[in-house]
Amino acid sequence: MGIRETVNQKPWIGWAVAGVLAVAAGYFIIKGSSSSAPDSIERRSERVTIRCTETGNEWTLNRGQFERLLLGQDGEIDPSKGIPSEFADGRLTGVLVDTDDWEETVGRINSMKRSVGAIP
Repeated sequence: MGIRETVNQKPWIGWAVAGVLAVAAGYFIIKGSSSSAPDSIERRSERVTIRCTETGNEWTLNRGQFERLLLGQDGEIDPSKGIPSEFADGRLTGVLVDTDDWEETVGRINSMKRSVGAIP
């Protein structure tokens, strides 16, 4: 007995499968369009405040550009360092002012680098 005959004899199986697929599709659509997702367009385009840990000077930058600077660094990102700061002669001293956001960002980017083998 094939799948077609089984579904013809027991239509509830087809409806159950269709329901599960509809719920799964809805979940992925809602999750994918969430503005809180780390790779959402809304989140990547927001402005973040960065502070030089040496001088205390602050500036703003697009989050996507900020994360690209972190991703471009070789090896694992040291949370005590950051992106190059114009206030500290280009040393890696620029970190997010929001410390929770900084720790989450560093952890996520280091995890991404590990998953592609950029960190031994």
